Amino acid sequence: MLQMPMPVWLLSFAQALGMCSAPLVIFVGGIIGARLAPSESMSTLPVAAFIVGSAIASMPAAFIMQRIGRRMGFMAATLLALLGSILAYTSITTQNFWGLCFAIALLGVHIAFIAQFRFAALEWVRPEQAGQAASVVLLGGLIAALIGPELGLQGRDLFLHPFAGSFVLLALVHSGLLLLLWFVPFAPVNAQTEHTVGRPLSELFTQPGLIAAITAAAAGYGVMSLVMTATPVSMTKVQSFALEESKVVIQAHIFAMFLPSLFSPFLFRVLGLRNVMLLGIAAMLCALTVALTGQGFWQYWAALIFLGLGWNFLFVSGTGLLAQQYRPEESFKVQAVNEGVVFSIQAIMSLMSGWMVFNFGWNSLNLFALIWLVLSLVLIGRWVLQKPAAAH
Repeated sequence: MLQMPMPVWLLSFAQALGMCSAPLVIFVGGIIGARLAPSESMSTLPVAAFIVGSAIASMPAAFIMQRIGRRMGFMAATLLALLGSILAYTSITTQNFWGLCFAIALLGVHIAFIAQFRFAALEWVRPEQAGQAASVVLLGGLIAALIGPELGLQGRDLFLHPFAGSFVLLALVHSGLLLLLWFVPFAPVNAQTEHTVGRPLSELFTQPGLIAAITAAAAGYGVMSLVMTATPVSMTKVQSFALEESKVVIQAHIFAMFLPSLFSPFLFRVLGLRNVMLLGIAAMLCALTVALTGQGFWQYWAALIFLGLGWNFLFVSGTGLLAQQYRPEESFKVQAVNEGVVFSIQAIMSLMSGWMVFNFGWNSLNLFALIWLVLSLVLIGRWVLQKPAAAH
Protein backbone atom coordinates (compact mmCIF):
# COMPACT_ATOMS: atom_id res chain seq x y z
CA MET A 1 0.00 0.00 0.00
CA LEU A 2 2.81 2.43 0.88
CA GLN A 3 4.26 1.88 -2.60
CA MET A 4 1.28 3.54 -4.25
CA PRO A 5 2.17 6.72 -6.25
CA MET A 6 1.65 10.03 -4.46
CA PRO A 7 -1.30 11.05 -6.71
CA VAL A 8 -3.22 8.01 -5.41
CA TRP A 9 -2.77 9.20 -1.82
CA LEU A 10 -3.81 12.74 -2.74
CA LEU A 11 -6.95 11.32 -4.35
CA SER A 12 -7.64 9.44 -1.11
CA PHE A 13 -7.48 12.76 0.76
CA ALA A 14 -9.76 14.31 -1.86
CA GLN A 15 -12.13 11.37 -1.35
CA ALA A 16 -12.18 12.13 2.40
CA LEU A 17 -13.32 15.69 1.76
CA GLY A 18 -15.68 14.89 -1.10
CA MET A 19 -17.47 12.04 0.66
CA CYS A 20 -18.39 14.08 3.77
CA SER A 21 -21.80 14.98 2.37
CA ALA A 22 -22.93 11.32 2.29
CA PRO A 23 -22.73 10.52 6.04
CA LEU A 24 -23.97 14.04 6.83
CA VAL A 25 -27.10 13.63 4.69
CA ILE A 26 -27.73 10.10 6.01
CA PHE A 27 -27.34 11.38 9.58
CA VAL A 28 -29.46 14.55 9.47
CA GLY A 29 -31.46 14.35 6.22
CA GLY A 30 -34.37 12.46 7.75
CA ILE A 31 -34.40 14.61 10.88
CA ILE A 32 -34.56 17.85 8.87
CA GLY A 33 -37.08 16.28 6.51
CA ALA A 34 -39.36 15.40 9.42
CA ARG A 35 -39.35 19.08 10.44
CA LEU A 36 -40.06 20.49 6.99
CA ALA A 37 -41.95 17.78 5.07
CA PRO A 38 -45.68 18.27 4.32
CA SER A 39 -46.30 14.80 5.78
CA GLU A 40 -44.34 12.34 7.92
CA SER A 41 -44.25 9.80 5.09
CA MET A 42 -42.14 12.23 3.05
CA SER A 43 -39.54 12.84 5.76
CA THR A 44 -36.91 10.60 4.13
CA LEU A 45 -37.33 12.21 0.70
CA PRO A 46 -34.19 14.39 1.09
CA VAL A 47 -32.09 11.23 1.58
CA ALA A 48 -33.79 9.62 -1.43
CA ALA A 49 -33.08 12.78 -3.46
CA PHE A 50 -29.40 12.42 -2.61
CA ILE A 51 -29.29 8.83 -3.90
CA VAL A 52 -31.35 9.59 -7.01
CA GLY A 53 -29.11 12.58 -7.81
CA SER A 54 -26.05 10.34 -7.71
CA ALA A 55 -27.74 7.70 -9.87
CA ILE A 56 -28.81 10.22 -12.53
CA ALA A 57 -25.33 11.74 -12.76
CA SER A 58 -23.34 8.49 -12.63
CA MET A 59 -23.09 7.90 -16.40
CA PRO A 60 -22.78 11.57 -17.50
CA ALA A 61 -19.93 12.05 -15.00
CA ALA A 62 -17.61 9.74 -16.93
CA PHE A 63 -18.45 11.27 -20.32
CA ILE A 64 -18.07 14.83 -19.01
CA MET A 65 -14.59 14.00 -17.74
CA GLN A 66 -13.70 12.42 -21.05
CA ARG A 67 -14.69 15.68 -22.74
CA ILE A 68 -13.18 18.28 -20.39
CA GLY A 69 -10.65 16.25 -18.38
CA ARG A 70 -10.55 14.88 -14.85
CA ARG A 71 -9.48 18.09 -13.11
CA MET A 72 -12.08 20.36 -14.69
CA GLY A 73 -14.78 17.73 -14.24
CA PHE A 74 -14.06 17.31 -10.55
CA MET A 75 -13.81 21.06 -9.99
CA ALA A 76 -17.07 21.80 -11.83
CA ALA A 77 -18.87 19.15 -9.75
CA THR A 78 -17.39 20.57 -6.54
CA LEU A 79 -18.64 24.04 -7.46
CA LEU A 80 -22.07 22.45 -7.92
CA ALA A 81 -21.77 20.86 -4.48
CA LEU A 82 -20.79 24.22 -3.01
CA LEU A 83 -23.95 25.68 -4.54
CA GLY A 84 -25.96 22.75 -3.15
CA SER A 85 -24.60 23.37 0.37
CA ILE A 86 -25.55 27.05 0.21
CA LEU A 87 -29.02 26.24 -1.16
CA ALA A 88 -29.52 23.68 1.61
CA TYR A 89 -28.68 26.33 4.22
CA THR A 90 -31.08 28.79 2.56
CA SER A 91 -33.85 26.18 2.30
CA ILE A 92 -33.59 25.29 5.99
CA THR A 93 -33.67 28.92 7.08
CA THR A 94 -36.69 29.64 4.85
CA GLN A 95 -38.41 26.31 5.73
CA ASN A 96 -38.50 25.29 2.07
CA PHE A 97 -38.78 21.47 1.94
CA TRP A 98 -38.67 21.14 -1.85
CA GLY A 99 -35.74 23.52 -2.05
CA LEU A 100 -33.93 21.31 0.46
CA CYS A 101 -34.61 18.21 -1.66
CA PHE A 102 -33.25 19.96 -4.76
CA ALA A 103 -30.15 21.17 -2.89
CA ILE A 104 -29.41 17.68 -1.56
CA ALA A 105 -29.95 16.20 -5.03
CA LEU A 106 -27.11 18.49 -6.20
CA LEU A 107 -24.94 17.01 -3.45
CA GLY A 108 -25.87 13.58 -4.81
CA VAL A 109 -24.73 14.63 -8.28
CA HIS A 110 -21.39 15.59 -6.76
CA ILE A 111 -21.03 12.15 -5.17
CA ALA A 112 -21.36 10.56 -8.62
CA PHE A 113 -18.25 12.52 -9.65
CA ILE A 114 -16.46 11.69 -6.39
CA ALA A 115 -16.93 8.00 -7.23
CA GLN A 116 -14.69 8.65 -10.26
CA PHE A 117 -11.70 9.32 -7.97
CA ARG A 118 -10.99 5.59 -7.90
CA PHE A 119 -10.80 5.49 -11.70
CA ALA A 120 -8.49 8.50 -11.70
CA ALA A 121 -6.25 6.57 -9.30
CA LEU A 122 -6.20 3.53 -11.59
CA GLU A 123 -4.61 5.68 -14.29
CA TRP A 124 -1.45 5.91 -12.16
CA VAL A 125 -0.95 2.17 -11.60
CA ARG A 126 -0.61 -1.08 -13.53
CA PRO A 127 -3.84 -3.07 -14.12
CA GLU A 128 -2.79 -5.73 -11.59
CA GLN A 129 -2.51 -2.99 -8.92
CA ALA A 130 -6.02 -1.67 -9.58
CA GLY A 131 -7.61 -3.31 -6.54
CA GLN A 132 -4.91 -1.95 -4.24
CA ALA A 133 -5.21 1.57 -5.67
CA ALA A 134 -9.01 1.52 -5.28
CA SER A 135 -8.59 0.41 -1.65
CA VAL A 136 -6.26 3.33 -0.91
CA VAL A 137 -8.76 5.80 -2.38
CA LEU A 138 -11.62 4.27 -0.39
CA LEU A 139 -9.62 4.84 2.80
CA GLY A 140 -10.72 8.44 2.45
CA GLY A 141 -14.26 7.26 3.14
CA LEU A 142 -13.18 6.21 6.63
CA ILE A 143 -12.17 9.80 7.38
CA ALA A 144 -15.40 11.08 5.83
CA ALA A 145 -17.36 8.73 8.11
CA LEU A 146 -15.84 10.60 11.05
CA ILE A 147 -16.09 14.13 9.66
CA GLY A 148 -19.58 13.97 8.10
CA PRO A 149 -21.64 13.26 11.26
CA GLU A 150 -19.43 15.65 13.19
CA LEU A 151 -20.40 18.45 10.78
CA GLY A 152 -24.01 17.63 11.61
CA LEU A 153 -23.44 17.82 15.37
CA GLN A 154 -21.19 20.89 15.38
CA GLY A 155 -23.43 22.81 12.98
CA ARG A 156 -26.74 21.90 14.61
CA ASP A 157 -26.95 24.97 16.85
CA LEU A 158 -24.79 27.47 14.95
CA PHE A 159 -27.86 29.37 13.71
CA LEU A 160 -31.47 29.85 14.69
CA HIS A 161 -32.72 26.97 12.55
CA PRO A 162 -31.32 23.55 13.61
CA PHE A 163 -28.75 22.02 11.25
CA ALA A 164 -28.58 25.05 8.94
CA GLY A 165 -25.02 25.54 10.18
CA SER A 166 -24.15 21.95 9.25
CA PHE A 167 -24.39 22.85 5.58
CA VAL A 168 -22.34 26.00 6.09
CA LEU A 169 -19.59 23.78 7.51
CA LEU A 170 -20.05 21.41 4.57
CA ALA A 171 -19.59 24.37 2.20
CA LEU A 172 -16.24 25.07 3.90
CA VAL A 173 -15.21 21.45 3.33
CA HIS A 174 -16.13 21.74 -0.35
CA SER A 175 -14.08 24.93 -0.58
CA GLY A 176 -11.11 22.99 0.81
CA LEU A 177 -11.65 20.26 -1.78
CA LEU A 178 -11.79 22.83 -4.56
CA LEU A 179 -8.40 24.16 -3.46
CA LEU A 180 -6.91 20.68 -3.22
CA LEU A 181 -8.03 19.80 -6.75
CA TRP A 182 -5.79 22.57 -8.12
CA PHE A 183 -2.76 20.63 -6.88
CA VAL A 184 -3.74 16.98 -7.43
CA PRO A 185 -1.93 15.68 -10.55
CA PHE A 186 -4.11 13.74 -12.98
CA ALA A 187 -2.76 11.35 -15.57
CA PRO A 188 -3.03 12.86 -19.08
CA VAL A 189 -5.40 11.26 -21.57
CA ASN A 190 -3.43 9.58 -24.35
CA ALA A 191 -3.86 11.79 -27.40
CA GLN A 192 -3.87 8.76 -29.67
CA THR A 193 -6.85 7.24 -27.88
CA GLU A 194 -8.97 10.36 -27.45
CA HIS A 195 -10.68 9.89 -30.82
CA THR A 196 -10.49 6.08 -30.92
CA VAL A 197 -13.85 4.43 -30.45
CA GLY A 198 -12.68 1.00 -29.31
CA ARG A 199 -14.85 -2.10 -29.31
CA PRO A 200 -18.65 -1.66 -29.26
CA LEU A 201 -20.50 -2.35 -26.01
CA SER A 202 -22.17 -5.38 -27.59
CA GLU A 203 -18.72 -6.97 -27.97
CA LEU A 204 -17.41 -5.81 -24.61
CA PHE A 205 -20.36 -7.35 -22.80
CA THR A 206 -19.57 -10.78 -24.21
CA GLN A 207 -16.69 -10.86 -21.70
CA PRO A 208 -17.65 -12.82 -18.56
CA GLY A 209 -15.04 -10.83 -16.64
CA LEU A 210 -16.73 -7.53 -17.42
CA ILE A 211 -20.13 -8.87 -16.42
CA ALA A 212 -18.67 -10.33 -13.21
CA ALA A 213 -16.98 -7.01 -12.35
CA ILE A 214 -20.14 -4.95 -12.77
CA THR A 215 -22.22 -7.58 -10.99
CA ALA A 216 -19.88 -7.62 -7.99
CA ALA A 217 -20.00 -3.84 -7.54
CA ALA A 218 -23.75 -3.71 -8.16
CA ALA A 219 -24.39 -6.55 -5.71
CA GLY A 220 -22.28 -4.83 -3.07
CA TYR A 221 -24.06 -1.50 -3.46
CA GLY A 222 -27.54 -2.91 -4.05
CA VAL A 223 -27.70 -5.32 -1.12
CA MET A 224 -25.97 -2.83 1.16
CA SER A 225 -28.42 -0.03 0.30
CA LEU A 226 -31.45 -2.28 0.64
CA VAL A 227 -30.56 -3.55 4.11
CA MET A 228 -28.81 -0.44 5.46
CA THR A 229 -31.65 1.92 4.53
CA ALA A 230 -34.19 -0.42 6.10
CA THR A 231 -32.28 -0.91 9.36
CA PRO A 232 -33.06 2.41 11.13
CA VAL A 233 -36.72 2.12 10.13
CA SER A 234 -36.94 -1.49 11.26
CA MET A 235 -35.17 -0.75 14.55
CA THR A 236 -36.97 2.44 15.58
CA LYS A 237 -40.39 2.19 13.93
CA VAL A 238 -41.02 -1.56 14.04
CA GLN A 239 -38.94 -2.82 16.98
CA SER A 240 -39.05 0.41 19.06
CA PHE A 241 -35.31 0.70 19.67
CA ALA A 242 -34.03 4.10 20.78
CA LEU A 243 -32.65 6.41 18.10
CA GLU A 244 -29.25 6.31 19.83
CA GLU A 245 -29.12 2.52 19.44
CA SER A 246 -29.89 2.80 15.75
CA LYS A 247 -27.14 5.41 15.39
CA VAL A 248 -24.58 3.05 16.97
CA VAL A 249 -25.50 0.31 14.49
CA ILE A 250 -25.24 2.63 11.47
CA GLN A 251 -21.92 4.09 12.65
CA ALA A 252 -20.50 0.59 13.10
CA HIS A 253 -21.68 -0.26 9.60
CA ILE A 254 -19.99 2.79 8.02
CA PHE A 255 -16.70 1.96 9.74
CA ALA A 256 -16.98 -1.64 8.53
CA MET A 257 -17.46 -0.34 4.98
CA PHE A 258 -14.18 1.55 4.86
CA LEU A 259 -11.90 0.06 7.53
CA PRO A 260 -11.03 -3.03 5.42
CA SER A 261 -9.26 -0.73 2.97
CA LEU A 262 -6.40 -0.66 5.48
CA PHE A 263 -5.63 -4.32 4.82
CA SER A 264 -7.47 -5.21 1.59
CA PRO A 265 -4.35 -4.46 -0.56
CA PHE A 266 -2.65 -7.26 1.40
CA LEU A 267 -5.64 -9.52 0.75
CA PHE A 268 -5.41 -8.83 -2.98
CA ARG A 269 -1.76 -9.84 -3.04
CA VAL A 270 -2.35 -13.01 -1.02
CA LEU A 271 -5.80 -14.14 -2.22
CA GLY A 272 -6.25 -12.55 -5.63
CA LEU A 273 -9.28 -10.77 -7.07
CA ARG A 274 -11.43 -13.86 -7.35
CA ASN A 275 -11.11 -14.92 -3.72
CA VAL A 276 -11.58 -11.40 -2.36
CA MET A 277 -14.75 -11.19 -4.45
CA LEU A 278 -15.98 -14.52 -3.07
CA LEU A 279 -15.04 -13.35 0.42
CA GLY A 280 -17.31 -10.36 -0.13
CA ILE A 281 -20.23 -12.58 -1.09
CA ALA A 282 -19.54 -14.78 1.95
CA ALA A 283 -19.61 -11.71 4.22
CA MET A 284 -22.90 -10.59 2.66
CA LEU A 285 -24.37 -14.07 3.18
CA CYS A 286 -23.28 -13.93 6.83
CA ALA A 287 -25.02 -10.55 7.15
CA LEU A 288 -28.29 -11.88 5.76
CA THR A 289 -28.08 -15.08 7.84
CA VAL A 290 -27.58 -13.13 11.06
CA ALA A 291 -30.39 -10.74 10.13
CA LEU A 292 -32.76 -13.68 9.57
CA THR A 293 -32.03 -15.19 13.00
CA GLY A 294 -33.78 -12.37 14.86
CA GLN A 295 -34.14 -8.64 15.43
CA GLY A 296 -32.26 -8.02 18.65
CA PHE A 297 -29.77 -5.16 18.96
CA TRP A 298 -26.68 -7.35 18.58
CA GLN A 299 -28.18 -9.14 15.59
CA TYR A 300 -28.72 -5.81 13.84
CA TRP A 301 -25.21 -4.74 14.83
CA ALA A 302 -23.48 -7.92 13.65
CA ALA A 303 -25.51 -8.06 10.42
CA LEU A 304 -24.56 -4.48 9.53
CA ILE A 305 -20.88 -5.15 10.32
CA PHE A 306 -20.83 -8.10 7.91
CA LEU A 307 -22.79 -6.01 5.40
CA GLY A 308 -20.14 -3.27 5.45
CA LEU A 309 -17.29 -5.76 5.05
CA GLY A 310 -19.05 -7.45 2.14
CA TRP A 311 -19.63 -4.11 0.41
CA ASN A 312 -15.95 -3.21 0.61
CA PHE A 313 -14.67 -6.53 -0.72
CA LEU A 314 -17.21 -6.67 -3.57
CA PHE A 315 -16.92 -3.03 -4.61
CA VAL A 316 -13.11 -2.89 -4.55
CA SER A 317 -12.61 -6.27 -6.24
CA GLY A 318 -15.24 -5.36 -8.85
CA THR A 319 -13.35 -2.12 -9.57
CA GLY A 320 -10.06 -4.01 -9.83
CA LEU A 321 -11.48 -6.59 -12.21
CA LEU A 322 -13.19 -3.92 -14.32
CA ALA A 323 -9.84 -2.22 -14.97
CA GLN A 324 -8.56 -5.44 -16.56
CA GLN A 325 -11.44 -5.71 -19.03
CA TYR A 326 -10.98 -2.67 -21.28
CA ARG A 327 -8.40 -0.96 -23.44
CA PRO A 328 -7.32 2.66 -22.70
CA GLU A 329 -9.55 4.09 -25.43
CA GLU A 330 -12.54 2.23 -23.95
CA SER A 331 -12.04 3.33 -20.35
CA PHE A 332 -14.55 6.20 -20.09
CA LYS A 333 -17.22 4.27 -21.99
CA VAL A 334 -16.94 1.18 -19.80
CA GLN A 335 -16.67 3.23 -16.61
CA ALA A 336 -19.82 5.15 -17.55
CA VAL A 337 -21.82 1.96 -18.06
CA ASN A 338 -20.47 0.49 -14.85
CA GLU A 339 -21.41 3.57 -12.81
CA GLY A 340 -24.83 3.80 -14.43
CA VAL A 341 -25.68 0.18 -13.59
CA VAL A 342 -24.22 0.22 -10.07
CA PHE A 343 -25.76 3.48 -8.87
CA SER A 344 -29.11 2.89 -10.57
CA ILE A 345 -29.41 -0.40 -8.70
CA GLN A 346 -28.40 1.37 -5.50
CA ALA A 347 -31.13 3.98 -6.02
CA ILE A 348 -33.80 1.38 -6.81
CA MET A 349 -32.89 -0.75 -3.80
CA SER A 350 -32.84 2.25 -1.49
CA LEU A 351 -36.25 3.44 -2.68
CA MET A 352 -37.68 -0.08 -2.30
CA SER A 353 -36.29 -0.54 1.18
CA GLY A 354 -38.85 1.22 3.37
CA TRP A 355 -41.76 -0.04 1.26
CA MET A 356 -40.58 -3.66 1.65
CA VAL A 357 -40.10 -3.40 5.42
CA PHE A 358 -43.56 -1.98 6.08
CA ASN A 359 -45.42 -4.18 3.58
CA PHE A 360 -43.53 -7.49 3.72
CA GLY A 361 -41.35 -7.37 6.83
CA TRP A 362 -37.66 -7.55 7.71
CA ASN A 363 -37.24 -11.24 6.90
CA SER A 364 -38.77 -10.91 3.43
CA LEU A 365 -36.43 -8.01 2.66
CA ASN A 366 -33.38 -10.09 3.56
CA LEU A 367 -34.62 -13.07 1.54
CA PHE A 368 -35.03 -10.78 -1.46
CA ALA A 369 -31.42 -9.64 -0.99
CA LEU A 370 -30.37 -13.29 -0.90
CA ILE A 371 -31.76 -13.84 -4.41
CA TRP A 372 -29.52 -11.04 -5.76
CA LEU A 373 -26.45 -12.55 -4.09
CA VAL A 374 -27.14 -15.98 -5.57
CA LEU A 375 -27.44 -14.42 -9.04
CA SER A 376 -24.15 -12.62 -8.47
CA LEU A 377 -22.45 -15.83 -7.44
CA VAL A 378 -23.67 -17.53 -10.64
CA LEU A 379 -22.29 -14.75 -12.88
CA ILE A 380 -18.96 -14.58 -11.04
CA GLY A 381 -18.72 -18.40 -11.15
CA ARG A 382 -19.25 -18.26 -14.92
CA TRP A 383 -16.22 -15.98 -15.23
CA VAL A 384 -14.05 -18.16 -12.97
CA LEU A 385 -14.95 -21.40 -14.74
CA GLN A 386 -14.47 -19.99 -18.24
CA LYS A 387 -11.12 -18.37 -17.62
CA PRO A 388 -9.78 -19.49 -14.21
CA ALA A 389 -6.27 -18.11 -14.78
CA ALA A 390 -7.63 -14.56 -15.08
CA ALA A 391 -9.38 -14.88 -11.74
CA HIS A 392 -6.12 -14.55 -9.89
